[in-house]
Amino acid sequence: MVGSTALLLVTAQTSLLTLDPPWSMIFPGESVTLTCQGSHLSGQGSTAWYHNDKLFARTDTDTYRITNAKHKQTGKYQCQSPGSRHSNSVTLTVSYDWIILQVPSYMVFEGDPLHMRCRGWNNWSVSMVRYYKDGADITAQYASPELSISQAQTHHSGRYHCTGQINSISSLIKRESRVLHVSVQELFSSPVLSMDNSAEPLEGSPLNMSCVTHLSPHKSHTRLQYLFYRNGTVLQGPKSFLKYSVPAVGLAESGSYSCEVRTETSSVQKWSPQIPITVKRVPIIFEVSLEVQPHGGQVKEGERLVLSCLVVASAGPISFSWHREGSAQVLGKDTHYVIPSAQGSDAGLYYCTASSGNAAAQSPQVQVTVMGVPPLFYCHIRAPLLMAGLGTLLAGVVAVHVLARVEQRRD
Repeated sequence: MVGSTALLLVTAQTSLLTLDPPWSMIFPGESVTLTCQGSHLSGQGSTAWYHNDKLFARTDTDTYRITNAKHKQTGKYQCQSPGSRHSNSVTLTVSYDWIILQVPSYMVFEGDPLHMRCRGWNNWSVSMVRYYKDGADITAQYASPELSISQAQTHHSGRYHCTGQINSISSLIKRESRVLHVSVQELFSSPVLSMDNSAEPLEGSPLNMSCVTHLSPHKSHTRLQYLFYRNGTVLQGPKSFLKYSVPAVGLAESGSYSCEVRTETSSVQKWSPQIPITVKRVPIIFEVSLEVQPHGGQVKEGERLVLSCLVVASAGPISFSWHREGSAQVLGKDTHYVIPSAQGSDAGLYYCTASSGNAAAQSPQVQVTVMGVPPLFYCHIRAPLLMAGLGTLLAGVVAVHVLARVEQRRD
């Protein structure tokens, strides 16, 4: 039982509260129906209704009707459908103003239609209606008793109000509505073209990219389509697949890449920034040789040894590695390998390897011989030292002998 309850909590969806009519502001005496959409699991209980965070009603249906609305019913409404989480909040205002601007109570997203209307008290007719956004008159753009935008965009967000003349029974009065904020939500984020590998791939290597965007959780059922471009020309799409791949890229695939995300109706379209991709030519290695200094690879112990890897190849990036026969260790990764002070343990067969992409070539091996200091050299050095030492020793012996004879005479 505990496990099934936990599963229910994890999979429970959020309830959705809507109003009919959909306006967030009404006049006293008017009616509005609240509808709570959710999981509607059978046998889970009734629908709960909240006003300003306080439970005020429970119903066996998913609707609650407010009739003959009063000012005290102004406030924030929520609901909870059986088996679902608490809903979004909707603010309803019961207004006693002469003129009200009615805007949607629900969340408006990019691509959705956006409707507003200016109404007079007691259903009195309103003439000379004008609409304003952020203080600017926008009536000329929407020459209609209602302000209607077929496909809203985020730049339509702002502070709106309306003015008009009310034709009451005995007079013509110019009135102005209160200012209301209208927010058009982003349906999905601007896409980013993500590379799975380098923007400078080698010729023949794979090229993989993804068009990354984030869809609003409130519109999770919206289907998006993806297009990929190179230098403004469509490579793939529109498709529901957000990846584009080239198994083995060629030099002709170099260019500026971008992607587009759109809804199925193309009501919302967004493009990523362009990414330059340069395909590098794989160099062809014709010949690899090795030079050594001192010439011939014969070096005296303690002297400097320099090995150089020479390559004849076409243009392109080449990597190097140095090796000694009988050892798995890579000695270096430069075009030169230097032994500052050669020792006997450095003797052996050396070679270098030049690599480009999946191709590699090896140089001929060079024998390095480390020669010790000649024995005669040591004799020339040691003889004078030996004679000097013997001289010092004999002088000491003579001095001791003289001192001994002096002491004997005194006695």
